[in-house]
Amino acid sequence: MSNTMFELIDRIVGLDIGGRGITGLYAPARAMTTEPICAAAARTLTELAPGDRVFIVTGSLSRAGVSTSIAENDGPIGAAVLARALTYGFNAIPVVLVDETTVDKTAAMVERAGPNVVTQAQADIAVATPRYTSVAVVEAGAIDDTEARALAKILVERHNPKVIISTERAGMSADGTYRNMLAQDYSEGRAKLDYVIEEAQARGIPTIGIGDGGNEIGFGAIRNAVAEHVPGGDVLCANLATDIVYPVGVSNWGCYAIIAALAILTNKPDIAHTADLERALIEASPGIGLIDGTSGRLEATVDGLPMAIHEGIVNLLMQAVRKGLG
Repeated sequence: MSNTMFELIDRIVGLDIGGRGITGLYAPARAMTTEPICAAAARTLTELAPGDRVFIVTGSLSRAGVSTSIAENDGPIGAAVLARALTYGFNAIPVVLVDETTVDKTAAMVERAGPNVVTQAQADIAVATPRYTSVAVVEAGAIDDTEARALAKILVERHNPKVIISTERAGMSADGTYRNMLAQDYSEGRAKLDYVIEEAQARGIPTIGIGDGGNEIGFGAIRNAVAEHVPGGDVLCANLATDIVYPVGVSNWGCYAIIAALAILTNKPDIAHTADLERALIEASPGIGLIDGTSGRLEATVDGLPMAIHEGIVNLLMQAVRKGLG
């Protein structure tokens, strides 16, 4: 298939409406792949079989200095939509990894998207049962460095994930802290899930990093571009590099773009995200207790952008899927 539609998908989600400097990060990220980024990322998922695990690492404790229970909706919404696509389309088992303080909120968002959040053992039973049940698992990482390293090894050995996708998950910066978009240290209470990606890389498991600010896991791969184009980028840039890094206007959009490309590559239009579901998830986020990370408010917006913007992006991606499938 021609790359034209995949290039269009990348352009749609690369709109830097928030003016964060992401536009300047696309070219170096694209240079890392042999095809548009959405397609390169989606291609790692096309051969999933029932019961295969995919790790989705997410969760931003955006006001940790106030409370480590305050987290934003950018990340969990995208993770939920991605989990839905993996279970609906392949009967795979998405394993969403977050902070202990946000397990319940993330699980609630995943269930709003369609999958049942169950234990690991229950997920195995579900995929082995002839009558289909959509399932996902949500687990917590560890804060202590030694514990986090040990847990990362356990998680990767236990699940043997086929792919790891990190979305809107801050990565450890050069000075060992986690930085927000203002380059402020917001390390408090944060699980060191970086080590899960490192453990996977040591085993040759493909890794993908999605972000909208350069402080997210994966952006160490394009450190110089982050320093050049993102205010404070030399301080806030994450150290960790992933095999594929996807700079997008809003991190959720990167998940939607990968799903759109996956729908085209596998001829599974039903896994593509919809504007109706996007509205439902954003409207649910205040009640779940996930804030808009820009405004700090429990309101039905994401990254300071109104509902209509996010619905519009999803509608454009849906049209790209329709065109891509002819």
